Amino acid sequence: MIRLHNRRVFLLFIGLSAVLFGGCRQLVNDVLPKSIAPEVVQQARKPGSWYSHLPERDPHFCLRTETSLKWHDPKLKLGYWKGLHPESPHRVLMEAKGDTLIVHRHYVWDGCTVGETKMRDLLATLRHDALYHALKEGADFSRRQVDLAFWRDQERADVGFAWLNYLCVRLFGGFYNRSQGEKTMLIEPTPKEDTL
Repeated sequence: MIRLHNRRVFLLFIGLSAVLFGGCRQLVNDVLPKSIAPEVVQQARKPGSWYSHLPERDPHFCLRTETSLKWHDPKLKLGYWKGLHPESPHRVLMEAKGDTLIVHRHYVWDGCTVGETKMRDLLATLRHDALYHALKEGADFSRRQVDLAFWRDQERADVGFAWLNYLCVRLFGGFYNRSQGEKTMLIEPTPKEDTL
């Protein structure tokens, strides 16, 4: 019998099995509850932190950016668009300019899908969640390139088993990326000439 040395590998295996056989997000959340590491919560409380922890919100979406974050990645081809808040269309949640993504202040995300979200997971999960959100709402780029960017982000953060996390999002990310019918962001194309 193979001995598992990494709890996250075991949790991912259980989570993937639940998605495969149960086919729904709630089952995964019930079987493998998500959590936020204490150091993530402590860092969020420090003055000037780039993110905050919102435990009073839905426990699965309790991290929020407190500043805008920008990624330039020549391997991404995201197109040109803005993601607008559906109830306040003047509020831009994120925007893409070719190979650059900007996630604006007060964007809410949920960290790791399975298990505990640690400091090293924050940026990778933020970018991955934001791009999946845009895909779900109709942005025109491929899920594959988003998952590859997630892998690169995790390897840069020295996340053990980044390849396994990549495999998981490739195999099961589509379950989480299905539209639920309610618009949570409006995608508005923008001209290429706009500058960042």
